[in-house]
Amino acid sequence: MIWPRRPLDSGTANSGDTLLPAIDPGHPLSTLGLFRQTEDEHAYLRSAWPDIAARLRLLGLAGGGVFMLASVVDWTKLHDTPQFWAILLARLLVLALGINLWRAARTGVQKSPAALRNALIAFQIGGIVGFRLVNLAYGDYSPNQGMSGLLMVLAFYAFVPMLSPVNFWLLPASTATLFIMAAGWFDATSRDLTAMLVIAVFVHLLGWSAAVRSARSGRLAWLERLRLAQEMEERRAAESNLRHLFEVCPVPLVLSERVDGKVLRFNRSAQALLDPHGMYPDPGSAHASSFYADVQSRQAISQALRERGEAGPVDVRMLTAAGTDIQVMLQARCLRYDGKVAVLTSLVEMTERKQREQALLRQTQTDMLTGLYNRRGFFERTEPVLREARSTLSCLLLIDADHFKRVNDTHGHAVGDAVLLQLASRMSAALRDGDVIGRIGGEEFAVFLPGADLKTAAALAERIRELVARHALRIHGLRVPMTLSIGVTRLLPGEMTLDAALSRADAAMYLAKQGGRNRVEMASALAQ
Repeated sequence: MIWPRRPLDSGTANSGDTLLPAIDPGHPLSTLGLFRQTEDEHAYLRSAWPDIAARLRLLGLAGGGVFMLASVVDWTKLHDTPQFWAILLARLLVLALGINLWRAARTGVQKSPAALRNALIAFQIGGIVGFRLVNLAYGDYSPNQGMSGLLMVLAFYAFVPMLSPVNFWLLPASTATLFIMAAGWFDATSRDLTAMLVIAVFVHLLGWSAAVRSARSGRLAWLERLRLAQEMEERRAAESNLRHLFEVCPVPLVLSERVDGKVLRFNRSAQALLDPHGMYPDPGSAHASSFYADVQSRQAISQALRERGEAGPVDVRMLTAAGTDIQVMLQARCLRYDGKVAVLTSLVEMTERKQREQALLRQTQTDMLTGLYNRRGFFERTEPVLREARSTLSCLLLIDADHFKRVNDTHGHAVGDAVLLQLASRMSAALRDGDVIGRIGGEEFAVFLPGADLKTAAALAERIRELVARHALRIHGLRVPMTLSIGVTRLLPGEMTLDAALSRADAAMYLAKQGGRNRVEMASALAQ
């Protein structure tokens, strides 16, 4: 068993409950079940002081008192002999040692393991010497004396806590002195000695193993309590550190229940992002679903969490507690929190970045003069729509302003720009929802008509032409008549880009110009 090393604090009585001494990590206990290191043993005694001290107080008072009360028997048998006074002195000495043991184990005094251990050893030695003096004073031996002595040894093994190896070895020494006196002084019979030897071996084997087991189990249990206490302390420290890191993390973090979405905890950054005005003073009053602006995004994230246990990173549009629209990059992961499945969500605000991206996208995809898509924007916008509508018919218009160069040459480029702007406005007004229009050249415009057949496309092209031809443009007090030449084509099955269709529409538009301009021509009349 390996125990972590911690410095021993000997200043408080209960320090052993919370701090581990520098215990031998390989074999902290000796064969007797005691700690090898004195400071480790002292730490254990301080921790187990209430139980150990109570037992030794009882031993000191009861043992010393009973031994002293036996002087009544001495008086009845030896009061008229000199031995009585010698035994009385011995009994008083044992009583004094018992009182000293009681004082050393008293609750409320400064707990000194060394003093307690020494007091126990002194009382134990005093008791052995006292009993042997009593045996000598009475001048004879009986089996009852031997049995009484062995029963006292067994009781000592079972009741008295072993505080040092001396406590173990004094008990066999006590029995050995009893044998010596019985054989040397009192000439006990071999039969009595043999019987007492058999019983003594049994008593010491049983008592010794029980005392070792008790000492070992008590100290190992104390070490286990220390280990568990240390683990709990480390766990509390780790949880405290995690809570602190959660709170001070600059990335907004939200902890919520996975089942019902109830918010368990915001960190400071998430509070500042989602609820800066403190509308949810209690996190439990908020639900994660209320912060999603898009139901589909929320459902997709919930499904990913159920299937994979994580979601993102993904860009999501969210709402603050006050209803302000924000853009965030969201990443979420399932975890266990207080025995329940929870979701930890991190949010990185990208509102300003998204706005900058959208503005840049508009600049790169939009014609600055007319506000329509430019050539790049027109293709980027229509090709995804074309892929989505590939199972239905779609058409394309290519429109050119007739004699536009003459307008620029006659009235100047400012009027020419105004003409293009008004043309874009009139054409856009004639289109359906979902149609896409763009300025793809100087005076050329393209219109993509998803889901439209040739008849519908031709009718729409004719309407655009009439809107422009019927009413001259009014620009800075000038009346500028304009006409359009329009080529119409349908997209063939399997076409995933507009390149081929644009070539066909261009050919049809060229045919309209050759036919006198201000016309609509169908590419289907051409060889395709």
